[in-house]
Amino acid sequence: MQAELMGIDNAVMGGESAYAGDSRLHVTFSRMPVHNALKSAEAGRPIFDEDDYITTRIPGDKFLVTVEKVTETHKRRFPKQWLAYQQGVEQATSGTPLEVWPQVTVSMVATLKASGVTTVEQLAEMSDANGQAFMGYHDLKRKAVAFLEAAKGEAVNNKMAAELSKRDEEIEALKAQMAALMEAQKPATVAKKA
Repeated sequence: MQAELMGIDNAVMGGESAYAGDSRLHVTFSRMPVHNALKSAEAGRPIFDEDDYITTRIPGDKFLVTVEKVTETHKRRFPKQWLAYQQGVEQATSGTPLEVWPQVTVSMVATLKASGVTTVEQLAEMSDANGQAFMGYHDLKRKAVAFLEAAKGEAVNNKMAAELSKRDEEIEALKAQMAALMEAQKPATVAKKA
């Protein structure tokens, strides 16, 4: 009852947001023609109006595709995709594209994309029920998970290397300043002795 009062966007189930799995979904917004029966009857010919629609797919599930008229809830749930649609930019899914991942063949990329899987992250998070349609799915999913785990470790290493490089540059700058100060002190010392 309280979740209904707060609105569905704020609903919480088991400590997680009701939309916690949204990042796994393949979502696109588009403009579609809708038959207007009233205007068609008046004009004596088919009349269509355009409206905004959202298409939602669970990556790997080629049967569960929903197409609905866009509501304010959709706009809040998927703000990045909605903004990209409004700006006329391709609504890309965030993640590592399958095309740049060396563990899959070109034909496997095409097969996965046909089922709405476009990134390594989507492959790694795909349910086993949806993955059964793909030959070698379990091995491929294991590789995807390992790749992402290794990438996390690599990100930490890259950050540390950048910090060390910055520190080394600062040390070199300090050495140069010290050398300049020492050089500036030499003539003054020689002049006092004379």
